[in-house]
Amino acid sequence: MAFHTSRAKIQHLLRRAGFGYNASELEEYVALGLAGTVDRLLDPPAEGVALQAVVERILAPFAGPALDRELDRERRTALYRAWYVRMAATRRPLVERMTYFWHDHFATSISKVTYASLMQTQNDTLRRLALGSFEELLLAVTRDPAMLLFLDNRTNSRTRPNENYARELMELHTLGEGNGYTETDIKEAARALTGWRLTETGAAVFRHTEHDPGTKTVLGKTGLFSDADVVRLLASHRGTARYLSDKLVRFFVRPDGHAGLAERAADTYMATNGSIRQVLRTILLAPEMYEPAAYRSIIKSPTEVMVGLRRALEAPLDSRAETDSGRALGQLIYDPPSPAGWTGGGDWINATTVLARANYATRITAMRADANPDIPALYRRYRVTGSAAAVVDWTLDLLVAGDVKDDTRDLLIDHLGGMHFDFEAAARDGRLHGMVYLVASMPLYQVA
Repeated sequence: MAFHTSRAKIQHLLRRAGFGYNASELEEYVALGLAGTVDRLLDPPAEGVALQAVVERILAPFAGPALDRELDRERRTALYRAWYVRMAATRRPLVERMTYFWHDHFATSISKVTYASLMQTQNDTLRRLALGSFEELLLAVTRDPAMLLFLDNRTNSRTRPNENYARELMELHTLGEGNGYTETDIKEAARALTGWRLTETGAAVFRHTEHDPGTKTVLGKTGLFSDADVVRLLASHRGTARYLSDKLVRFFVRPDGHAGLAERAADTYMATNGSIRQVLRTILLAPEMYEPAAYRSIIKSPTEVMVGLRRALEAPLDSRAETDSGRALGQLIYDPPSPAGWTGGGDWINATTVLARANYATRITAMRADANPDIPALYRRYRVTGSAAAVVDWTLDLLVAGDVKDDTRDLLIDHLGGMHFDFEAAARDGRLHGMVYLVASMPLYQVA
């Protein structure tokens, strides 16, 4: 069906630039139109008070010393829950989506960092700077305690250089592997990155005695460079603009990329001194974003599958289901497999993870009263109870943008009772829940 209506374009945009939508926010965005929706995503309202209160309550164990091993088990549970809740209920979907993108781009794993408090601090930094200046974000990550631990820059000194972070800084975070830098550039950048240490409280501090103050030459430039100077050189480089723009196009538009759009986005990056917000505006309003080749071209990550379903069904905010299910689906946030992050794409899908996705849909649509969505109440709230056809059409629009064949629609209507449909009976005997499960289990729901 592709992009035959403005509504379909906006649904597509919200799948890509957020974690889907619930019924009421979809109508708000449709009323704004495509350009207005992009404006709202890029300049969002303040976060909801209710969500902030829930997150603060979940994160209560983080009060006190940052590096407290006795509290760490409790903090880990809170770490996962708080972010899943944010993603599912945020009024700032693109900010949260970019926090997720940067978490993968600057992949840092709790398996090595160990302390949940440091991972939470990094997550807060990524969210705060998600749409701002890339240079500012890159410098903040370079000095971030979790990153200093993860890529060993806390051990980098003028007498014992450690090149791990300098290498990944160029290979993964800025220029891209083999693009415009040499081994000598890595070694010289590592010298500029010396001096950062962690205190016993988990804070990053700069030790002048550990820093190499000498002259360095990086990417053809020579000076008494510090970490900030190297970050500035890299962030202002056209190669970084190209690398980031191509990665963002693959993330938002199509997994095989689009050279022309990536080049235009790189032009925007250079013209705006690395404004992430303006690069995203170029991408999200580009005609290529809405071409047939982009439609349903991206396999949803496990996080997108889980969070999107909770968001659509307006589930209670405090849930442990995603933490329990994430690893089974092949992705648990805060634990990427390597500094390169998750490979994604077709690697998300295999016999085990397909079953796990179906099991997650079963769990969330089950008839029980814990943290599951109240599915009958959802339909009553939106006054969608009159006929089987109305219930099915509303569900299909909500979860898969109505993009199914007539015979599939007819089967779902028959499942609810067809002409003999009775909403209260279907709610009591589980047919309503079963119908939602069937839609959430469709192959169509697994792609964005």
